[in-house]
Amino acid sequence: MAEEEQTRVLPERVTMGLLPYINAHAIDEDYALAAERRGTDPATRPRKVGRSAGVVLAVFAILAVTAAVQTSQDSVSEEKERRALIEQVKDRRALLDSQRTSIAALTKQTQQLESALLRGNQDAGGLLADVTRLSLRSGIGPATGPGVQVIADDAPDAESDRNRVLDSDLQKLVNGLWHAGAEAISINGERLTTLSAIRHAGSAITVNYTSLSRPYKILAIGDPKTLPTRFGNTTTGQAWLDLVSEVGLDYSMTTKKSLRLPGAEVPDLRYVDEDEPDRVGSGGKGTS
Repeated sequence: MAEEEQTRVLPERVTMGLLPYINAHAIDEDYALAAERRGTDPATRPRKVGRSAGVVLAVFAILAVTAAVQTSQDSVSEEKERRALIEQVKDRRALLDSQRTSIAALTKQTQQLESALLRGNQDAGGLLADVTRLSLRSGIGPATGPGVQVIADDAPDAESDRNRVLDSDLQKLVNGLWHAGAEAISINGERLTTLSAIRHAGSAITVNYTSLSRPYKILAIGDPKTLPTRFGNTTTGQAWLDLVSEVGLDYSMTTKKSLRLPGAEVPDLRYVDEDEPDRVGSGGKGTS
């Protein structure tokens, strides 16, 4: 009986050490048996994709490719349309600039002819001087003289409208210059008149229906010795200076010995008319 126990073969998990046994049997025996059954059992074998499933996959692939191609074509078409619109805008701007140049040249010729006519007419008397004075006051005629130059711009690294120059800010600045004694003012070459408006249009500030780009250069003809001081003493001028210090707008004012401001385009008065001679002094205000 003892000899039979000695000759009985012991299992490996008894005779082998723990680590050698784990290395030799890394996969559990139950998993190994399940893998063998899966390979021999037809019910557990992977099924092949049927014909209908293949057709569905093919149709889906075709649709995906078609959509990608269509998207690419649409992108190319939109890019072409965008470039065409940009070119049209550039052409229209060039045409507008050319027409403005022609209008300015014709206006200058008209003024020269009017001046020559008045000089040659002995009955005109002081009419030429009156026309010149009125053109300066109305802003139609070009003006020269000493004054100040103001540069206004957004704050460095401006992130919101609060740190940018707005139309209302330029209005404060211009009104302060008028109150300080300025006799003629222009912004980026646009002469201000009684019909001028400073306002926002889209993302730009416009003057005389012309879009301006920053920085804003304001020229004001007046006494350069008193304009800066009087500007700071006006209500609107002080409001502008407070805004500059509060939000960090870029601002500078320098005196100039000589400035030249262009004349504004002559507006077409469609409704205003002068009083009839027999109604002068009777409180008439013209027809409209």
